Amino acid sequence: MTDSTHAQVHFNEFGLPVATAFDDIYFTNEDGLAESHYVFLQHNGLPRRWQTHVHESFVIAESGFGTGLNFLAAWQLFLQHAPQDLTLHFISFEKYPLQRSDLARALEAFPQLAEQAAAFIEAYPAAEPGCHRRYFANGRIVLDLWLGDIHEQVPAWLPGATACVDAWFLDGFAPDKNPSMWQQSLFDAMARSGRADCSFATFTAAGFVRRGLQQAGFDVGKVKGFGRKREMLRGQLGSAVATTMAEASAGSRQTVTVVGAGIAAACTAFELQRAGFDVEVLSTGVADGASGNPQGAVYPLLHAERSPLAAFFTQAFGYATRFYAHQCPRNWFQTGVVQLAFNAAREQRYHKLSLPHSAGGPGYATATVQALTAEQTQQLWPALPPYPALHYPAGGWLRPAAVVEQLLSEITVREQSPLRSISRAAEAWQLAFADGTTRTSQRVVLACGAALTQLLAPFGVQLQNVRGQVTQVEATATSAKCPMVICYKGYFTPVDNGLHCVGATYDRGSEELNLRDTDQQENLANLCDNLAPAQWPQELEPVSDRAAIRNTTRDHLPMVGQLEPGLWVIGGLGSRGFTAAPLAANCLVAAMRGQPMPLAAELWQRLQPQRLVTG
Repeated sequence: MTDSTHAQVHFNEFGLPVATAFDDIYFTNEDGLAESHYVFLQHNGLPRRWQTHVHESFVIAESGFGTGLNFLAAWQLFLQHAPQDLTLHFISFEKYPLQRSDLARALEAFPQLAEQAAAFIEAYPAAEPGCHRRYFANGRIVLDLWLGDIHEQVPAWLPGATACVDAWFLDGFAPDKNPSMWQQSLFDAMARSGRADCSFATFTAAGFVRRGLQQAGFDVGKVKGFGRKREMLRGQLGSAVATTMAEASAGSRQTVTVVGAGIAAACTAFELQRAGFDVEVLSTGVADGASGNPQGAVYPLLHAERSPLAAFFTQAFGYATRFYAHQCPRNWFQTGVVQLAFNAAREQRYHKLSLPHSAGGPGYATATVQALTAEQTQQLWPALPPYPALHYPAGGWLRPAAVVEQLLSEITVREQSPLRSISRAAEAWQLAFADGTTRTSQRVVLACGAALTQLLAPFGVQLQNVRGQVTQVEATATSAKCPMVICYKGYFTPVDNGLHCVGATYDRGSEELNLRDTDQQENLANLCDNLAPAQWPQELEPVSDRAAIRNTTRDHLPMVGQLEPGLWVIGGLGSRGFTAAPLAANCLVAAMRGQPMPLAAELWQRLQPQRLVTG
């Protein structure tokens, strides 16, 4: 997606948005909020149904997100009337997302929703295709916003969301204005996604919509429409086609054992606890591996084509920056990240990566990445060399160990000697540790970084470990003014407590942790060479080094999923662990609970550990 795929809108004489392409209003000129309440909330039986809902989450799905008015109205009503132990999961599809500025202007018409609107606008995602999951109201409200053509996104969503929706808001521009959306395939997907008591409501009473919903298996009725509209449709999934997908058999009362205490383990434990599981973490120490470096950068790994790798990282990047801002605000710094094109090959690669769709490029949103000229690079910071660059305005850096400790602060962490093996024991898994002790658990998540290579070898899973060494240097008068993360062949971080972090070397297959003078020299040489003719890097003096082992996969995608019944794994995060871990952990927990996934089904399949099994 690029800016050209944003909705093109103008504002009418009432100050309300109109979609130029569809020549249709986003909501009625009279009272859009009252219409949302009447059509979608009242005629789906809300909030009455929330009082007797038997599942832990009430799931609403919607066609046509638009300004988010229905979402904001449902959010507000839910907090006012729903039981405290119930969560609202709102899933919506939008082909042409509004620009943030247009969205803010449109929602000014509803001051009674100002609190919700402000929180939503702050979390509004970049216009990248796929799902963008956001949490609000201390986790009680979950939004999955799927951007792209609904007839492409719904099939990508549906395999992970069968028989889980409680209510459908069939919205969007009117059928005569936007006929391509109102198709039988959508009505059929509504039925497949519905739980046994799934309802729907829509503002239209068009005959072909009524017949299509009936064909899909809904019992459909007409009622009085809102305002001057004569009729609208509402209904419920017929008992003959209704199915119920049982939620995870473990429920929220069983304990999950997480092995490891780096960023993958910390994010997984945090997401498990947020989902209601009891969690215990077993580890030799907290952030004592690759997650223990002094500073870490957060930015996506993108390609010049929309590869599965790029698809995962565009979504993971947006999720991670929101996650850290909310959960670890004192140790997350959204400074932006600049990636320098320090030679001709890099310049060519970055140029291709930054091209819009219209020029045959991937068309990444400008909120994700921007191409800079040499002059624009130096406008970011005059001490940068005059090179073209890529700029990730939402990126930044964090304090890895502090972030991990924060995420684990309310979770039981037990110090344990290294895990040597794991084997099935009846209906559970037996963990055997180096000190001869054993533990048994029905549900285990292995999230122990470099140790996974050896632990998963008996299962045929092939992983690779890569040694890396980082160097800390003392800040100078010039370097202390560095405003953002600088990436080249290595990376350089803004100052923290008088020091910068310079990294990092790559030594595939090595697990040697002794510090090497040659690696320190390589880190400093790359900084000086790649930032030439800037002189300030040559003035930096090293003060310390740290070596750690990264765990990687052959296709550079994370390994996330259930390896065998009750045995889950998350690893292979490589050098982008702090970007990948939050979304990867969220997906793992969604799969464990049998809840709707925030990734396309095909992309989720590409993360499964089975793809790495050899022999």
